[in-house]
Amino acid sequence: MAKIGLIAMSAKPYHAGHDGLVRLAAKECSEVHLYVSLSDRARPGEVPILGSDMTRIWKEAIEPSLPDNVIVTYGGSPIGNIWKDLGGANEEGSDNTYVVYADPTDLAQNFTKDLFMKYSGNLFQAGQIKLRAVERSSTVDVSGTKMRSYLEKGNKAAFTKNLPSTVDRDAIWDILSKTAMNPPKVKTTAGAVRKPAKKKPQPQAEGLLRRYIRLLLGN
Repeated sequence: MAKIGLIAMSAKPYHAGHDGLVRLAAKECSEVHLYVSLSDRARPGEVPILGSDMTRIWKEAIEPSLPDNVIVTYGGSPIGNIWKDLGGANEEGSDNTYVVYADPTDLAQNFTKDLFMKYSGNLFQAGQIKLRAVERSSTVDVSGTKMRSYLEKGNKAAFTKNLPSTVDRDAIWDILSKTAMNPPKVKTTAGAVRKPAKKKPQPQAEGLLRRYIRLLLGN
């Protein structure tokens, strides 16, 4: 019976806080399944982080630096891939223990009891699924928002300081800052400001409108 860590992350960009979480899981588990998004991140008013840039960074810098028991899976929905992983284990009748690692907010929003019962009820009821809440400040207190701000402002010192010490920090800066200085036109992704939906006329208002039209027509 093994202890399997499960981590989902967008990591645009991957920073020392992400790295601390992955390494914590690697120490506590026999194996870690790390699911990573490679889609573009483009929000109004923010410097874009391209999936193509992050693919190169993951393949050339991050993945080779990770502990040997970390298995990285790219593409698709990272959280959705965790549910697929758990669902498959549930169907197979696995005797492993699965530990989902994330900050407390992500755990509360994305990994509820109802979802565990839906996708992996047998494992959940048997106590084979655990939640490991890890506060950001317990690893490195940095956020993706701060990192993107450093990138946009050209603050190389602050940006590279908060990258993992095990990677080529200058190389990562060169890749991402090049895009930041000449951002391409990319499709806006989730999180963008959306236009409010048009309100549908209420039944009472519709009735008044019909009566007004009939009066105008002399009916």
